[in-house]
Amino acid sequence: MKAVRLDGTTATIADIDGRVLTQDLEADLRKGTILRAEHLSMLRGHPEVHAVELEPGDIHEDEAGRRLAEAIVMLGPLRVEGPAQSQYRLVATKRGLLRVNAALVGKINALSGIALFTLFDGQSVEAGEEVAGCKVTPVAVPEQVVREASYMALEFRVLELLPFLPLRTAIVVTEKLKPKARTLFAEAVKRKLGWYGADLLGVEEVARSPRAVAAAYAHTTEAGANLVLFAGASSIDPLDPAYSELERAGGELIRFGMPAHPGSMLWMGRLGTATVLGIASCAGFGRNTSLDLVLPFVFSGSPIDLAGLGHGGLIEKSAGRRFPPYS
Repeated sequence: MKAVRLDGTTATIADIDGRVLTQDLEADLRKGTILRAEHLSMLRGHPEVHAVELEPGDIHEDEAGRRLAEAIVMLGPLRVEGPAQSQYRLVATKRGLLRVNAALVGKINALSGIALFTLFDGQSVEAGEEVAGCKVTPVAVPEQVVREASYMALEFRVLELLPFLPLRTAIVVTEKLKPKARTLFAEAVKRKLGWYGADLLGVEEVARSPRAVAAAYAHTTEAGANLVLFAGASSIDPLDPAYSELERAGGELIRFGMPAHPGSMLWMGRLGTATVLGIASCAGFGRNTSLDLVLPFVFSGSPIDLAGLGHGGLIEKSAGRRFPPYS
């Protein structure tokens, strides 16, 4: 790519044809325009015109950005929109969880002229929402750079959009709920779990006794639950039936407590192939807590780094973590 200074008042078609404008001259003559014969009359009022001449192996910014966008869009239910000022938008076509390889984004952006920008890793997104954008910042780059960026993005999966799965979800409650509290809890459950497309198996209210909890766990297994939400277990009693009966049923407690607030007492276990998530109180469904950081991973089938949730886990203050737009 070679810089060229032209005199628009005397330039000929041969002087401008195929060269790329590197400055905005007027409304219809913007940076990145590939100059052709029809542009000659517009240049007449500009004694100094800055452009570049593409050399063998160079490709225009629009083509370069399109190739990178088309490589990334193969990684999930995404579509490409644009270009708008040479920028391409990657838009979700389904509701899901966005996973981003932040280190790889940095490596791709280290390539000369490449600009790739995304939402934060671990965000839930709606269909129609922009999740990433990409462009080439100069008016042209060597094709080899675009080829390398596209290869890295696709081969090493720079980002993925994982659609939510309609998990069969059972809810077990061991706290006594008054009618109003029961109604509010049911509404919160329907609103949140419905957003993920859960197949809700029902809410089972049982006594906080070993026999009742054991029976509830057995019911969830018989119903083929993929997810069990347990509300009401004591947050400080390791002998609470929620934990002891989970182990007797052949399950295991994976982690007690989350590095997040509110919701630091959330616990997680496994029962067969089902994930078990527990919160101290049904009230935990009514606001954003650590549960809302975990649910997107569960419903998308994505591995959960529970310890890593501490980054952005200051839920009431953190602007870096957006919760699902439950409706």
